[in-house]
Amino acid sequence: MMAFALVLAVAAVVITELLRGVPEWAAASVTDSSAKSSAEPLSRGESPVKPWREQERHIPAPEASKDEANLGSSGGEPKPGYAPAPQSEETSQPQQLPQPEVQAEQKAQPQPKPGQRTLPAGETDWSRPTRQEIETANEPRHYNLPAGAIMGLTIDSMGIYGAPVYDSASRWALANGVAHLPDTSLPWSPTPQRNVYLAGHRMGFRGTWSRMIFYNLGKLREGDKVMLKDRAGRTYEYRVSETFLTDPTDRWVTGQVRGRDMLTLQTCTPIPTFEKRLIVRADRV
Repeated sequence: MMAFALVLAVAAVVITELLRGVPEWAAASVTDSSAKSSAEPLSRGESPVKPWREQERHIPAPEASKDEANLGSSGGEPKPGYAPAPQSEETSQPQQLPQPEVQAEQKAQPQPKPGQRTLPAGETDWSRPTRQEIETANEPRHYNLPAGAIMGLTIDSMGIYGAPVYDSASRWALANGVAHLPDTSLPWSPTPQRNVYLAGHRMGFRGTWSRMIFYNLGKLREGDKVMLKDRAGRTYEYRVSETFLTDPTDRWVTGQVRGRDMLTLQTCTPIPTFEKRLIVRADRV
C-alpha cells in the first residue's frame, strides 16, 4: 500500500509540472471550444469592415446638350470657364452668303420679248471678287492658245496677253475665254467693212479663264492698242475710238458700219446689276 501511494504522488507531481508549461489562453481556448462544440451550433460572425461600394460618377451630357447647359440664364453668354470646342480651319472659315439684293436687282432688269435675241455674256450665278482676285485682275495675265481657239486677244493697257477667242457665243466659250459672235466678221473676212464682235465676262466663273477677264474694260481710253493674232501668227492691230452703253437687247451694235473696219469689245455693267452692256470700239490701223 505504501508503494502504491508513492506512485500516485509521483504521477500527481508530473501532471502538475506538465500543466504549468501550457499557456493559459491555449488551455482556455481548448476548454471553450470543447464547451461550445458540445453545447451550441456554429454561426457566421459579422465583420466590422463595411463592404466597398463604387461611388456615383457624373456622366457628361451629349455635346449639343453640353452647349445648352453651359449657357447663362440669358441664353446668350456662356458660363465662366466654358470654352467651345475648337473648329477646324475648313469649318471656321466664313461661308459665302447669298445675295438677295443682287437677285432682286437682276429680276428687275428688262426682260426680252419672246423670240428676241440679246447680247451675250450675261452675268448669272456670279460671286463677288476677293481682294486677291482684284489684285490679279490688275496685274498682267498671260494665256495659252488651246485647241479650238481661233485667235488670241492682247490688250496691253489691261494686262491681257493672248486670251483665247472661240468662234462661239455659248456658255462654254464664255467660261473658257472670250466669245466671238459667229454671225459677225473675222479680221480676215473678205468684205468691204468689218465688225469683229467679241464678248467676255466682267466677273465670270471662279476657277476658269473667264474670271474677271474684262473686269477693267471700262478703263480703256481712246488710242489704246488692241491686237488680235490668228493661229498662223498673223496680227491685226486696232486703236480704241469710242466707248458707250447699250441695253442687252440692242443687237444693232453687232452689225457692220459702212466704211469701218473695226473691232467691238463688250461686257456687262454696272456691278452688281449688270443691266447694261459696255461697248468699246476700236478701228483697224
